[in-house]
Parts: sequence; C-alpha cells; structure tokens
Amino acid sequence: MNTLKTILSGLCLLCSLQLSAQEKPAPAELPYSNKIEVSDQALESLFQAPENISVELAPGFHIKGKIENKSDHGNSVISLLIKLNNAEGSMLSIARYRDPKGGIYYTGRLLKLHDPDGMMLIEKDKRYFFIETQQRFLVSE
Repeated sequence: MNTLKTILSGLCLLCSLQLSAQEKPAPAELPYSNKIEVSDQALESLFQAPENISVELAPGFHIKGKIENKSDHGNSVISLLIKLNNAEGSMLSIARYRDPKGGIYYTGRLLKLHDPDGMMLIEKDKRYFFIETQQRFLVSE
C-alpha cells in the first residue's frame, strides 16, 4: 500500500512540476504595459488651443475634441476637461501646474466609457508619457 501511495505521490509531483515549468504569457493586466511619449510642447498646445482641439500629441496619437471646461485655479494651475470626438465616450482631464521657481508640470487622465482601459499622463525624468492602464487604477471609488 505504501508503494502505491509513493507512486501516486511521485506522479502528482511530476505533473505539478511539468505544469509549473510551462512558459506562461505575461499578464495583460499590468498597469504600465503600453506607453506613448508626448512632448511638453504638444501638451502646452492643448492649453493654447481654442474651444475645438485637433492636436497630434505623438505619432499615431491624435486628440480631436471640444473643451468642455477650462478652470483657472489661481496663477499656478489650469485644468481642462476635453470631450474627445475621435474616441466615442472618452474624456481627457489634464492640468498644468507652475511651481514657485517657474517650472511647468502636467498631469492628466484619459477615461474611456465602456472600456476597461484608460490612460494616465506621468512625468519621468522631465519626459511625459501616456501610460495605458486599467481604469480602476485611474478612478477612485
């Protein structure tokens, strides 16, 4: 009886080792899987545009829409809410901050209705990237 248990235990161990050794694809749920670099000049053009916007932020990443809301928060912060016409149900919320030393920084989120993914604008080493990520990471509950 012990021999049968040993054989079955050995087979189970071999099967589990074989399954764990198989190559697994990278998870598609990584929050920073795709990124698009955008220049600060392209981002600034959003704040200089009239009510209707048509801007190529990066090659293959075109923003076309209408400014729904523009808010000045003192002298240092301006925020825009842009309804995108080229991506149905999408809204771009972007803000420009000016620090006391005169440096300008941007932050933003692109939310897509009926889509699990959105985009977040981040700054890394004075370069800006739109990072594709799940909307659950972008919207607080």
